Amino acid sequence: MLDSIDALVALSTFGTVSEAATRLRLTQSAVSKRLQVLQNAVGFRLLEPDGRRLRLTAPAVEFLARARPLVAELRGLTHSRAAEPATVGFSLALADSIASSWGPMVIRRALRALPDTRIDLHAHRSILVIESVRLGRYDIGMCTESSTAKDLQQHPLFEEPLVLLHDRLGPKLARRAPLITIESTSATWRAIAPQLREKHPELLAAPPTSVESFGAVVQMVRAGFGNGLVPLGLVRDLRIDPKAYRRLPGITRRIVLITRKTIHEQPGYIALCEQLALAIEQRLSWRK
Repeated sequence: MLDSIDALVALSTFGTVSEAATRLRLTQSAVSKRLQVLQNAVGFRLLEPDGRRLRLTAPAVEFLARARPLVAELRGLTHSRAAEPATVGFSLALADSIASSWGPMVIRRALRALPDTRIDLHAHRSILVIESVRLGRYDIGMCTESSTAKDLQQHPLFEEPLVLLHDRLGPKLARRAPLITIESTSATWRAIAPQLREKHPELLAAPPTSVESFGAVVQMVRAGFGNGLVPLGLVRDLRIDPKAYRRLPGITRRIVLITRKTIHEQPGYIALCEQLALAIEQRLSWRK
């Protein structure tokens, strides 16, 4: 039943069986079978056509709203906590843009200060991190702040600046080159787009070129396909020459920890939050 509910969540998020299957790392037939099993169990229709996509029926929307917290609590009960009695353990999922940059090293640094805490680490796109925390697959997520996660506890860690990489990583910005950045469906773009329109509208004079990862942005800029908008932490970790980029005043993405209320109240969670914030400041030294 839990796997079938996961399939319904993925379908509601991505709109097609093929995309849901990709995100769940399953075949389309496996996702369809899970949805059929769930429909047979609940006794009402779950999906209806919406153009070329699918959407949840009204009863399915209501069912999912009621099922999410129950699924999370059930997974919480069945998670193994077999470590020593004094050990605190959490599963933590990083947004992939954080996982491919400073995230793993920051977590390792924080754990050095918390010898009785263990972390089971994972990485996904932000939208999957949020849903996975909702459904209890992971205890904690680290991602860009999301307005869609109002049902979760959010603990702000810091504001990560974004920088403008020069075309070919040269010493000067290519004025007529296109802007390359993260795709418009990402949490980071939703956070920074209003800031760009207000503070740097010239960067949006032409539609940006969107790609799926910030790592891809860097490589396209390096090859001479345009200027790139990326987080400061990534260029620091890649040791890119500071002359090859410039700060954009007022353009930041807020990095938060998200969790369910039951996890938020567990011993050790606040201590982990504090150590993560300290480790980020120590590693990245934003003010330098």
